Amino acid sequence: MAAATARGVTWWPADAATFLRALVANDAAALRGWAAAAPNPAWAEWLRSQGLTAYAFRQLRAAGALVDLPPALQATLRSQYYAAAADAELHVRELAAVLDILAAAGATPVVFKGAALAFTAYPDPACRPMGDLDLWLTHEAMPRAEAALEAAGYRQHIKADRPLALQAQNEGEIQLIGRQPGNGLVELHWGVFAGEWLRRVAAIDSADLRCRAIPVTLAGRPAWTLAPEDALIQLAVHLAVNHQMAYPGLRGLLDVALLAASTAVDWPAVAERARTWRVAMPVWLVLSLTAELFGLPGAEDAIARLRPAAGRRWALARFTGAAALLDGRDITRSPLRVIYQLVLVDRPGDAAR
Repeated sequence: MAAATARGVTWWPADAATFLRALVANDAAALRGWAAAAPNPAWAEWLRSQGLTAYAFRQLRAAGALVDLPPALQATLRSQYYAAAADAELHVRELAAVLDILAAAGATPVVFKGAALAFTAYPDPACRPMGDLDLWLTHEAMPRAEAALEAAGYRQHIKADRPLALQAQNEGEIQLIGRQPGNGLVELHWGVFAGEWLRRVAAIDSADLRCRAIPVTLAGRPAWTLAPEDALIQLAVHLAVNHQMAYPGLRGLLDVALLAASTAVDWPAVAERARTWRVAMPVWLVLSLTAELFGLPGAEDAIARLRPAAGRRWALARFTGAAALLDGRDITRSPLRVIYQLVLVDRPGDAAR
């Protein structure tokens, strides 16, 4: 087996998976053993590039392994963690303020992706970096929510290649940027499965998604989150289709692993919905890689049920896999991404669409 190289760090793939599994399991003995082996300081840059620094720091500290690291690596991880903690505090305050604004406008959103995971799956919100706040609203509530946020100082941001009409058609979002200190990007979504690929080849039942949403308290405010089975499928599809397995790469798999570990998952329902919604291929890809690199106890039968034929697996392996993720491979700006997305469809005939 050849060694994989990622950001100047070389290891055998099995060793990388051992380290990642130890992080998720909080295996103190394994983490202390890894730290005592004086890992290459370049690991800090690799962790940062994968969005894993804050989580790794927290788990190493909890395991008592931090003090065994070389001092320079300790200092780097510590400074990056506290920077992440400061950023997370800003997001927590903004989420609370935004939920208050929307509640006053009579709208309670379904919070998904980073903002939901930070509070429900991760041990500490600082461990899950967030670039924005993703909020799913009904079509009826969308105008009120947008108006309320604009009255509070947010301003709409429209990308030239993503006009609002196209966003609405593809279950996309309205982007709103805050003008006050500490405010960032808030995305009001028409749906949680966005994009042209999904519109053309999938059959998502958004009404059932909303009916299964779960009431929660986030940042001390009432909100909704997706049912765990729906959230797992959404995370998998978003990573495989929208991001083509590039950044957040490993962090995207960590999201799946920690969400599954934090709640009871009906794995047969995950497999059945993925097949019914015609997203079995991307869901299989993400679940199988999560199981390989982080561990995914209980998901074995679901992964087997979703497993595509050997030819499809061979084709997908040309674009992504464990070594490609560890190495941070990115095809999002390459013509290869188009072929990859064609391979990813459940029904070969849908590729023509």
